[in-house]
Amino acid sequence: MGYDFEKTHEHILESALKSFSSVGFRASSIRQICRDAGVTNGAFYAHFDSKEDLFAKLVEPTVNEFFSLFSSEKERYMQVHSAEDIIPSLQQSFFSDELMIHFIYEHEAIFRLLLTASGGTPYEDFPAKLIEAEKSGTRSFFEQCLPYIAKPENLSENLGNQCSAMIVHTVFDCLLNGKKEADTIRETQLASEFCLEGLRAVLGL
Repeated sequence: MGYDFEKTHEHILESALKSFSSVGFRASSIRQICRDAGVTNGAFYAHFDSKEDLFAKLVEPTVNEFFSLFSSEKERYMQVHSAEDIIPSLQQSFFSDELMIHFIYEHEAIFRLLLTASGGTPYEDFPAKLIEAEKSGTRSFFEQCLPYIAKPENLSENLGNQCSAMIVHTVFDCLLNGKKEADTIRETQLASEFCLEGLRAVLGL
């Protein structure tokens, strides 16, 4: 039987996902991953440069696709031209979270890996990077809103940061606690509504 490069590649990735998910990146060994995949260590290095490279190949496509979707969704609510635009834009921002949650649950194994087993890799700060991206988008949004806010003196960077972090933590906490997608969407909507009503009152929207 001839050597099937693609099938071997997939077997190594599947074995790596199981190993990383079970014991984490640091405790996983190339030797054990190869043994579980039914390949030699030599075959491994025909596909990956290192254990770090293997982890990157496993998660990078999903991470890149996620941030691309994140950016495109956030662009949809960034244009504000009057006070009347602010609440609908915020609602659009909050409700777009449902699409992001759906993507996360479609790739649940990879996101669990990123959240619980990526220590020692460049991806261990994935949640922090997402929160910072969310904060950055929120800051840009409120800069546009500033001329139309009734109580601009109440607008602070910390206010937007807290809302951004709350939404991200809600999604990931639900995922890690085993909640189903529909329940996570509901919990995130409640957190979003909480933030929205608070912003209405504090900023005079």
